[in-house]
Amino acid sequence: MNTNCRSILAIVLMLFAPFLSYAGSLECQGNFISPGLTMQQLLEACGEPASRKGADWIYKKPGSIPVVVTFGNGVAMFIRDLDEASKDSTSPLGDHP
Repeated sequence: MNTNCRSILAIVLMLFAPFLSYAGSLECQGNFISPGLTMQQLLEACGEPASRKGADWIYKKPGSIPVVVTFGNGVAMFIRDLDEASKDSTSPLGDHP
């Protein structure tokens, strides 16, 4: 990899680093869930969440940390562990309905 490509890669990683701190994981029926799923796709994969708070859906799987899935325009934008989400006083999307 040449120096120019490495520099571009480093810049891209620095730009996205703040968003990586919101990464959590959610596994349903052996499949790892990732951002980009629609609400319907998530319901089909994982079923009904334990609770819904506006754009945040909270899933509590036995033996694992509760996970918050935050939606924007009907698409999963962020998947975070509940303890990480509660440290932030605001949503990563700003105020949402």
